Amino acid sequence: MTPSAAATGHEAADEQRLRELRGLTRQLPTGVAVVTAQDGEVAHGATVSTVSVLSQQPLRIGVSLRRGSYLTGLIRQRRVFALNVLSSRQSAVADWFANPERPRGWRQFDYVRWTAHPKAGMPVLEDALAQLHCRLTDLIPLGASDDLLVAEVLDGRGRNGRPLVNFNGRLHDVEFRGVVRVSRDQPSAVTSLE
Repeated sequence: MTPSAAATGHEAADEQRLRELRGLTRQLPTGVAVVTAQDGEVAHGATVSTVSVLSQQPLRIGVSLRRGSYLTGLIRQRRVFALNVLSSRQSAVADWFANPERPRGWRQFDYVRWTAHPKAGMPVLEDALAQLHCRLTDLIPLGASDDLLVAEVLDGRGRNGRPLVNFNGRLHDVEFRGVVRVSRDQPSAVTSLE
């Protein structure tokens, strides 16, 4: 076997292993949200399921976006955005803002109920479970193609409902039931659902 053939074989094995690992990470359920931003005549939104609370004091979230994307550039320029946490009734909204064929600019918001944020002006989705007004505090390059946007939550509002959840690459409506712990002192003890 030549050195180049061996390298190609290793690259194929590495790529296969990376696919397997990505599949395992899809077992981690995540909430689904739409990030929105605007700058005057320009507005944009995108569906994300890569959001996490990073800090409680000050309250900071992290959102992973594709490096060089239109939305990442808009947020870098304006330094503010809205995080709209979707309800289980908004799977069509998630699909819409994930569709690369949707109209650009403000026209992409013609098909959803939204209002302008009273302070920052960016679109916020009216039927979202939570609407968070965020200020970008840091942008951290991740790997070859993504950026982690770290943002302080400035204000927000919410409503009751169930969240839209991404699990194993599909969107789900989840009914939450509390877990009754048999014993806090014995980690191996069996728990049951309420």
